Amino acid sequence: MPGDYNSQVGGSTVIRQLLKTLHSSSSAVYGITVLQDELYIARDRSNVIEVFDVTASPTSLTCHRRVVIGVTSLPQQVRPLDITSCVKTRSLYISDAANCRIHRVEPTSSRVLDSWRVRVDARAWGISVTAAGTVLVCCRGAGLLFEYSSSGQLVRRIKLPEDVSQPVHAVEVASKFIVSHYDVDESAGARVCVVDDTGAIQRDHSQLRQPHHLAVLSDDARPLVAVADCGNDRVKLLDASTLNVVAVVVDGRLRRPHRLCVRQGRLYVGQWDGRVLIYQLSADVSAQASTAQPHE
Repeated sequence: MPGDYNSQVGGSTVIRQLLKTLHSSSSAVYGITVLQDELYIARDRSNVIEVFDVTASPTSLTCHRRVVIGVTSLPQQVRPLDITSCVKTRSLYISDAANCRIHRVEPTSSRVLDSWRVRVDARAWGISVTAAGTVLVCCRGAGLLFEYSSSGQLVRRIKLPEDVSQPVHAVEVASKFIVSHYDVDESAGARVCVVDDTGAIQRDHSQLRQPHHLAVLSDDARPLVAVADCGNDRVKLLDASTLNVVAVVVDGRLRRPHRLCVRQGRLYVGQWDGRVLIYQLSADVSAQASTAQPHE
């Protein structure tokens, strides 16, 4: 149900309100993105993506169609581990865990436009789209970031340091990459890093537990990045350049959040319990971040 929720930054409100909790399935949310006023939700072990019209009233959001991703030439059914979208190409991108491939999909027809195998013997994980329309892919176990064109041509390969061998998700901000990392076999090492195009870490933030998805809250001179701090049942908002904490969303409704998306002033949080929480962001969130004092 909708309700007020405020996360304070320097006396100003970053999160104004919880608009809606979508709970159409108990299967974990494995991907969430918004493209052309439609919300796409992928779930664990399913090649059927639910689609919601986000122009409708938040209190009446219902699944109005489904996108079925199928490639008959592949040995296994497509199983999305992550999804993202690109406004420039008007496409969905699917990280296919079952076949170790990335698929570019036309969202209206469900037609697979391009499909390519990630060029490494490691598991492709989180994906995102850069401002230039290229696709960033994290490879866990190999400590690699791959950047591909929209048709699957390799743009560059970035080797991360040895202690960041298990990247989960990466986004581009101001020609640098912000990478989330944790190793399920070790209690230490969970962090978010700012990485340059050589793979060198410039700064990091380590007060996290099982950090998963990242989402950039703005494209102006002072962007924020949201971090799904899954093991702590919260979402952290960090200054993208310094990684200082500017707000923490700790809501009683958050239960192992691990997929994020920010579009048109809303923060979408996908969880292991199958729910998607939709928060309204304040219009001047970046201005608030510029006046915030770092805190933990």
